[in-house]
Amino acid sequence: MNKFWVITKEVYKKNVKSTSFIIMLLAPLLAIGIFYGISYFIAQDEKNAEPSAIAVISEDPAIQDVFTIEDGPYEVQEDITTQEAAEEALLDEEIDGYLTISETGNTIDSAIVHTDSLTNIIPILNEQLSNYQTLLRANELDLSQEQVMSLSEPVVIEESIVSIEDGNLTQEENNDTTVKEIGAYIVSFAVYMFILFYASIIASEVASEKGTRIMEIILSSASATVHFFGKLAGVMLILLTQLVVYGIIGFVTYFFVKDSATIQGLTQGIDLATIAKELLGYTSIFFITGVLMYVVFAAFFGSLVTKIEDVNKSITPIVTLAIIGLYVGIFAFASPENIVPVVFSYIPLFTPFVMPFRIASETVGQLGIWISIIGTVGFTAILTYLSFVFYRANVLIYSDGGVIKSLKRSWGLLKSNRKAKKINS
Repeated sequence: MNKFWVITKEVYKKNVKSTSFIIMLLAPLLAIGIFYGISYFIAQDEKNAEPSAIAVISEDPAIQDVFTIEDGPYEVQEDITTQEAAEEALLDEEIDGYLTISETGNTIDSAIVHTDSLTNIIPILNEQLSNYQTLLRANELDLSQEQVMSLSEPVVIEESIVSIEDGNLTQEENNDTTVKEIGAYIVSFAVYMFILFYASIIASEVASEKGTRIMEIILSSASATVHFFGKLAGVMLILLTQLVVYGIIGFVTYFFVKDSATIQGLTQGIDLATIAKELLGYTSIFFITGVLMYVVFAAFFGSLVTKIEDVNKSITPIVTLAIIGLYVGIFAFASPENIVPVVFSYIPLFTPFVMPFRIASETVGQLGIWISIIGTVGFTAILTYLSFVFYRANVLIYSDGGVIKSLKRSWGLLKSNRKAKKINS
């Protein structure tokens, strides 16, 4: 057991101090920081932006009062009352546009001329004119203010989201679907990115020791079993370190910025506690098993190469499988009931990418989820065992013929060892 922890500690210490790990650790934090900074400066620009200057041209000067909004996005220039003056002011860039209004009976006709800078406020102007037109028609019908308000009262549709479980309807929170979608995207992309990084780490660990012939010295004092699982444990500890760092930084950062206007705007209508619960549920199982599965696969492929230069070639099949899984998962989000994502969601190599999207779209029941979890965990255990068996057979095989020839040689060696055991027994 001491040898196991020595190998684990050595793998952990060497990689956690490496430049690549620090870049991997900081890259998402830097991306989030940039996104927050951009959002903050955009919000500040909108807050400090000068209101747009407009002119209102109408035969009824009193109509300008309709557009009086305190601290609104625009400001009416009351001294401009004719279209000629408005056009001249627009040419001199004293105003951003002008609105012409005419009344035909109780119907208002309006048109706006602007320099493509008032698009965002046109809906506001339209709403104010609609309210004014409603008041004109209400006055003609001699309606009271209460009657006018009752006529313009909007219809509110109360939304209830339900799920069908065991023939019963179960009501869910309205933000459940959004939370699951966020969890699905986080897990699928995180699995993909972590696979690329950690598969490369463990494959490089094994290949570098074989390439320098240090492996022979190591295995003279420690068994292949201890070496294999020590490497895996070291890599998974690095992964755990990264997740813990993210968790601590996320918690501390949110504690300090949760009351800021930017964060309030981003998290409005989102239950963060529900998101955390969702991430610690099914999605965390798919994340852990997905990364572990591909890391084990990478250790196996890394043991097939003889030189560190061949590591990228050796893990190409792993990267290809991860890309396929990610794209099928995204397709599953768009068409969750399509036969392709349904089938792929039960194939263990692709389950961590596809099943979270099916769960988010609520197109799979509890039985299907647990079948996929059991299948993925079981496949990971079988893959670990098979990878270890082949690892033990080929870790000291040196061949310049490539991955395929090394795999054939290790398979032949395995069969020879089995025959020898049968003869001896």
